[in-house]
Amino acid sequence: MEENIKFLRSGILAPIKKWGTHWSLWPVHLVTACCGAELAHAFASGYDGERIGALNYGIARQTNLIIVEGAITRKMARVLRITWEQMPDPKFVIIMGTCGLNGGVFWNSYHLVKPFEVVPVNYFIPGCPSTPEALLRGIRQLQNEIRTGEPRSSIEFEKVDLGKGKMMPVTPKSPKKISLAPSIVVNVPRKADEETKKLADEISKLGLATTVTGKNRIALRVEKDELVDAAKKLQNFGFDHVKNVNVIDVPNEDKFIVEYHLGSYSKRELMPVVLNLFTELPRSEPKLKSLAKIFPSADYMEREMHDFFGVVFEGNEWMGRKFLLAPDTPEYPLKKDFKLEEEKYLR
Repeated sequence: MEENIKFLRSGILAPIKKWGTHWSLWPVHLVTACCGAELAHAFASGYDGERIGALNYGIARQTNLIIVEGAITRKMARVLRITWEQMPDPKFVIIMGTCGLNGGVFWNSYHLVKPFEVVPVNYFIPGCPSTPEALLRGIRQLQNEIRTGEPRSSIEFEKVDLGKGKMMPVTPKSPKKISLAPSIVVNVPRKADEETKKLADEISKLGLATTVTGKNRIALRVEKDELVDAAKKLQNFGFDHVKNVNVIDVPNEDKFIVEYHLGSYSKRELMPVVLNLFTELPRSEPKLKSLAKIFPSADYMEREMHDFFGVVFEGNEWMGRKFLLAPDTPEYPLKKDFKLEEEKYLR
């Protein structure tokens, strides 16, 4: 931000303002990803970032530098903006890590935003992750700008003449290929202890076909119209809550797999057991009776799965509204209907 640099270099107090700011860049750090470990390293005893006049500080209203470490999602973008707005002028922003530069491994994710579109950025530090040395180097570049008034990159690239007589670069073709997903089988039988087998046999007597998938792990497949009745039987058996609701999108088989992982807090012998009650739905009409009235803990997670995949849990009052996602999030972002963004190459 040029205004902040001009302020530090203006007036009769400019030498004092420059000197004071140069040696007191106290960053409030917005840790959203793994680059936070490198920042901690940079200010630990090995590199001692404090020796160059920078000291991590936790209160936005009393700091003049924010270091964004890693990916910023749509929901975190608001936090980043509010944090930046709370900081007094003159203030500066450094972004470290590939995720902050161009999204990193999440570059084509539905929920990622570019931090430089949220707040004005002074310096970018590349790397995945950025090294502690690179972070301190970025801070020194900001200090140099405060001192001299001129922003400079710390990296100079060699200029190459691609004119006549030189080999011209060839624009590569996209490496992406769309391949069919392998068949997804949730109830894969595996060896288990006698107690788990015995428990599976007892549940089978309820008229439910079980598969032992590991120690204290049982899978139970039902048709979608039988889901509520199966849940009631399992509730009477002793399973009293839903630990997790999950949806698996299998577009090449034109179906969703919906899983409810059941557990028990009330029956001692069932406490270590996780039972996967699952069914399949056609993607063209992904409707299923909600289990929230039987297991209240399913309510929140059914809302999430509706947000992400568009599966309608009939009887859950939240259907048709966004629950967790920001208003501008693409509809049903985890459905595998979107086209992957292609790389763009320039000659």
